[in-house]
Amino acid sequence: MLGRLARKNESVSFALCAALVAALSIASDVFYTRANLNSLQASIAPTAIMAFGMMICLICGYFDLSIGSIMLLAGLLSGKFNDWGFSTPWIVLCVLVAGLLAGCLNGLLVAVLKINALIATIGVQYIGYGFAMTLWDRNMQHRKFPADFIAMGDGQFLGMYYMIWVMLAILAGFSFFLKYSSSGRRLYYVGGNREASRLIGFNDRRIIFLCYAVTGLLAALAGVLAVARIQSPTQYMGGGVHMTCMIACVIGGGSFAGGKGSAVGAALGVAFMSLLTNMFNLLEMNTQLQNVVVGLTLIAVIVIDGYLNLKKMRAMGKI
Repeated sequence: MLGRLARKNESVSFALCAALVAALSIASDVFYTRANLNSLQASIAPTAIMAFGMMICLICGYFDLSIGSIMLLAGLLSGKFNDWGFSTPWIVLCVLVAGLLAGCLNGLLVAVLKINALIATIGVQYIGYGFAMTLWDRNMQHRKFPADFIAMGDGQFLGMYYMIWVMLAILAGFSFFLKYSSSGRRLYYVGGNREASRLIGFNDRRIIFLCYAVTGLLAALAGVLAVARIQSPTQYMGGGVHMTCMIACVIGGGSFAGGKGSAVGAALGVAFMSLLTNMFNLLEMNTQLQNVVVGLTLIAVIVIDGYLNLKKMRAMGKI
């Protein structure tokens, strides 16, 4: 039964989201208000953008625990560059370059130096957080961001924030890349059977390096959009987002063992997690109960993923 569910992971994720929407429609009379829908959009878009990066890492059989600190660093750098008088294009460009460099550092450590992904990305997480906190000053009076920067987070088209349209464009791009390009299919080969992928000539080091580089770039983009939305950098940005993204990706069909996953699944997983948080807020559930629910969700996801991986290894005769 679990195997059949795994093969239909996107349908399951969609069903879970639909069930939450139906429940919230009945339980709360403010779910469909413009303010709440805007809040959901602002929650889903940056997280989904980061989840796309997490998903391609998971497809390769790796993960990235540093995306939250990269997002935080990107947000605080946005404020710093704005204070220095940079225009919006330069703010965005410089922040994206910083995120790309952080992702390349992860790629260097994991793909080239063969350091365990857990240790490497936690190390980069601390480095990013340390650099971010050197930029933070509680008493700092930041300059107001220019209107075109704020529009990235607050502007709307056809009732949806620009950041949602950016997310959808990235979703379409990643979906096409993973499904139709030879480079995208190589990610699945590397994650599904690394030894076999090497034998047929795939450069797994380069592939893994590029996955981490892209993940850092997307985390920085998410940080820029989040700051544009709240119009001020904050030291709390990015807290726990790496766990949210990992849970969302596995709910959406990814696996810690690699070899499977999709951009659509990542987006649906993020939508589920955002709707779950929205339910907590609308129903005014206490924080302790929220932590219990999230913890149980994480455990369930890991147990199911572990069971499916064990079953796969037995089928392949590895155990």
